Amino acid sequence: MKLTYDSTLDDVVETATRGFLRSAAYKTNRWRGAVLCAVVFGVLGFLGFHSAQNINLPVVCVVAAAWGAGLYVFGYKTSVRRRIAKYVATEMKGPWPRTTVIEITGGKLISLTAGASTTYPLADLTSVSEDTHFIELSFTAKGLCLIPFRAFDSTDEKNAFLSAVEEP
Repeated sequence: MKLTYDSTLDDVVETATRGFLRSAAYKTNRWRGAVLCAVVFGVLGFLGFHSAQNINLPVVCVVAAAWGAGLYVFGYKTSVRRRIAKYVATEMKGPWPRTTVIEITGGKLISLTAGASTTYPLADLTSVSEDTHFIELSFTAKGLCLIPFRAFDSTDEKNAFLSAVEEP
């Protein structure tokens, strides 16, 4: 089965972002950054209130540290998404949209976008899920493949594609 559609820059960014958000590097960076922000905010709280009287300095430092860690954790995902979008836009210059060809053949799903080919063995498929805009195919070693719903002309074509992917 072969599927051809036009990929937008947002499609490529979404795939890269979802892949990174599930990585160990994301989790490590998120908590490491939260701890660093907590320390910085705690120190700033100490420096700002260390000479004040009638202030419980340990409470101020703990509250400041929690505030800093919370700001970092809540803003990190948006920051990552923005940086990935900037990187992809810089690296993949040129006119968008670009033609993407997805082909299922010989027990493999082959994706070709902007001259870059990625092969996913269907035996490594761990899950298939759908959200409001994409079908997400998760693979063990290679990551994931996102296919926007607009790539399908009809629900029957989408169902045929999903059946072809899920066949052993």
